[in-house]
Amino acid sequence: MASCESDLRKAVFDIEPSRSQKAGAVRSHNYLRDRLQQGHFKDRIIGTYLSGSYARDTAIAPLDDVDIIFLIDASYWNSPLLASRPRPKELLQSFARAVRLRYRDSSVRLQRRSVCLQLSHISLDIVPGIEVSKGSTLIEIPDRDSDTWIRTNPRSHSEYSSKINQANGKRLKPIVKLLKFWNSKLPSTARLKSFAIETMATRLFEHERITSIQEGLLLFFDFIAHLGHQPTHFQWRSRYNISLRFSAVLQDASGISNLLANTDGEKIDRFISQSVRSRNLLLKADDAARQTSAWGHAAKALRFPY
Repeated sequence: MASCESDLRKAVFDIEPSRSQKAGAVRSHNYLRDRLQQGHFKDRIIGTYLSGSYARDTAIAPLDDVDIIFLIDASYWNSPLLASRPRPKELLQSFARAVRLRYRDSSVRLQRRSVCLQLSHISLDIVPGIEVSKGSTLIEIPDRDSDTWIRTNPRSHSEYSSKINQANGKRLKPIVKLLKFWNSKLPSTARLKSFAIETMATRLFEHERITSIQEGLLLFFDFIAHLGHQPTHFQWRSRYNISLRFSAVLQDASGISNLLANTDGEKIDRFISQSVRSRNLLLKADDAARQTSAWGHAAKALRFPY
């Protein structure tokens, strides 16, 4: 059996954001955080932290956005009668005005749950949040489409990812990056949200320990075959509370959101078929006699240029 572990690690390096992209992101989000905590917003913001794939170090190139949570003191905004929270749209509009005052030459637009500041090299998504209780990692963020506040826990996602990565010899994050690249190259009719891919991998490797990236990729694709009721290479005894058939269910790390809610069943079927195809190619990689042949099969499995 040939190993292509070194090729896989090089592939991870090739799809990661460059040092200059990362440095530019650091400068931009730090500057924004400093600017928004000045002037009339100074007392309204009680803390900030990064969220999303950038914060979890699972982003792939191009690094085109960074999510920033701004914890706020809601008492500085007017709330409707008998409500403890301001109106989501009005709160987001006030953040948009504050950003425009500080970035007069940049594009600023309202999104469903955030304000997007578009810079020349990156977009910064500004997400206001209110702590559910003092010191809690559980927060509520505004949703202007539904005119409600939505509970989420982005810090728990980062902590969960880091814990499972450490438990697997820091192999989880490279595997997630390769899976995100693979997912991005699938036809749109078979592609899932990247956070769903990351969460499935993290859930799997919370329970299944791995000794190499190559082994982890094979396990992931065979696990998807198992979830899709397809023939498998390994014997699986659990679905780890994930369902891809009948009713698609994938809870996030905090157990708040179903990341597959409203996902089209036909799309999931195509995703399963693509996973089985990649599993079969990785089995060929495992059986290859030479490293070059093993990498050739693995590259095809990941839709990587070869």
